Amino acid sequence: MGVGSTLSPVPWLPSEESTLWSSLSPPGLEALVSELCAVLKPRLQPGGALLTGTSSVLLRGPPGCGKTTVVAAACSHLGLHLLKVPCSSLCADSSGAVETKLQAIFSRARRCRPAVLLLTAVDLLGRDRDGLGEDARVVAVLRHLLLNEDPLNSCPPLMVVATTSRAQDLPADVQTAFPHELEVPALSEGQRLSILRALTAHLPLGQEVNLAQLARRCAGFVVGDLYALLTHSSRAACTRIKNSGLAGGLTEEDEGELCAAGFPLLAEDFGQALEQLQTAHSQAVGAPKIPSVSWHDVGGLQEVKKEILETIQLPLEHPELLSLGLRRSGLLLHGPPGTGKTLLAKAVATECSLTFLSVKGPELINMYVGQSEENVREVFARARAAAPCIIFFDELDSLAPSRGRSGDSGGVMDRVVSQLLAELDGLHSTQDVFVIGATNRPDLLDPALLRPGRFDKLVFVGANEDRASQLRVLSAITRKFKLEPSVSLVNVLDCCPPQLTGADLYSLCSDAMTAALKRRVHDLEEGLEPGSSALMLTMEDLLQAAARLQPSVSEQELLRYKRIQRKFAAC
Repeated sequence: MGVGSTLSPVPWLPSEESTLWSSLSPPGLEALVSELCAVLKPRLQPGGALLTGTSSVLLRGPPGCGKTTVVAAACSHLGLHLLKVPCSSLCADSSGAVETKLQAIFSRARRCRPAVLLLTAVDLLGRDRDGLGEDARVVAVLRHLLLNEDPLNSCPPLMVVATTSRAQDLPADVQTAFPHELEVPALSEGQRLSILRALTAHLPLGQEVNLAQLARRCAGFVVGDLYALLTHSSRAACTRIKNSGLAGGLTEEDEGELCAAGFPLLAEDFGQALEQLQTAHSQAVGAPKIPSVSWHDVGGLQEVKKEILETIQLPLEHPELLSLGLRRSGLLLHGPPGTGKTLLAKAVATECSLTFLSVKGPELINMYVGQSEENVREVFARARAAAPCIIFFDELDSLAPSRGRSGDSGGVMDRVVSQLLAELDGLHSTQDVFVIGATNRPDLLDPALLRPGRFDKLVFVGANEDRASQLRVLSAITRKFKLEPSVSLVNVLDCCPPQLTGADLYSLCSDAMTAALKRRVHDLEEGLEPGSSALMLTMEDLLQAAARLQPSVSEQELLRYKRIQRKFAAC
């Protein structure tokens, strides 16, 4: 007599889930587990199949966010069998083969009732072999299996949970077959801290390791990223021990005992691992790592710095103060070209440890219908994936001109502006995405962009007109240069025009460095030995560059920018 399957109150879990995360309440995911249990539980009540019909659930979330872990914990809590099936294993060369595999999986799951059939990466099903269209036959079969279960013959019940990280690729007929949709929310700082504490509960940590500070720096990470952080940190600790020479004179047996005893993970190990993961994460979402720009690189502009930090840094450091949702998400920097608007945005991203997405307006415009609006949506989607994040729109006037005045026949720019307005309004539900725009002509922007709730704070970044601010800018630019002791930056500025932008002063230093380089090359050709290996700027180099310096913005243009400033300050 063959051995059949027996129902047991003890749930069956796949072996790969029998880890720290197979508990009834996995750290950081407790709320989602309770929500999933609330959806599945009615089917387990007497007469639940007749009252509620199907309980198919679609679970959406990015890769590594813990979707499978949540389903396993819910099954453990409800005492259900769990049959996990990767949809990649159901794909085949023909629609008939996929249909046969699907029916076999559902038939097998029914024999294990009460059970949950977990279909991971369900978006892989329903595509044709080219991956570009839908396979109507597979979609129809999957929809039929999800919806047409006979309630009289489904006791005990079979429930289906499908996971996907790309809900936009799911065929519409399949998506509508799931009456319940749950989304894995982004982890809060407290949830990240509870996950890190659970992961490091049995690991030796150095005394200087601060998990609360680490959780704050891991903004935007999912459960899989935090697990990878521990793996990379352990690898960094092994490399540190190996490079220290401690393991150099040990025998193989002693090395085995050292590994078995364990060695503490230090703050430097976590810092190195975090930098690697953040770099990989930025590249994955299309946000390349920018050069490190600190406030020391931005000379002057003290009032502008203060206004920017009040808008961006305050919500990050004190989220409890802005729990009512009253926050400013949009900041518009306007003023003459070369005054440091882009540099300010980069400095804010570096100082506040934010991802920086730089977008130039013309890059998003495309000749195909609907593609420009799709590009705008993609930018904001990437920003949400990389939160906390700053989106910097350079040359904003080219992306969002006043509607009704553009000369394109298809009204592309009007649709782009409308899409941008819709995305800005949607940022109020996202706490850690900020938008900074830069433009030389705010008078050309669509007026709807400047209302409260969008770009509601306008900051004028003007030219440096007094010698004190010019000296601060020049000191910031030359702080990494090697200057002769006789160099006096004040005397250099006395030989310069009265009104200079940051770009003008940068040009001054660049010309002086070029003159110093030419002098070094001439000395080498004459056979003279240089006094030092470092290239040194002299007072003569700076004075010659100052004599040739021409302001990039004329006085008439500066007056026009000041009139624009007064116009928007009065609004």
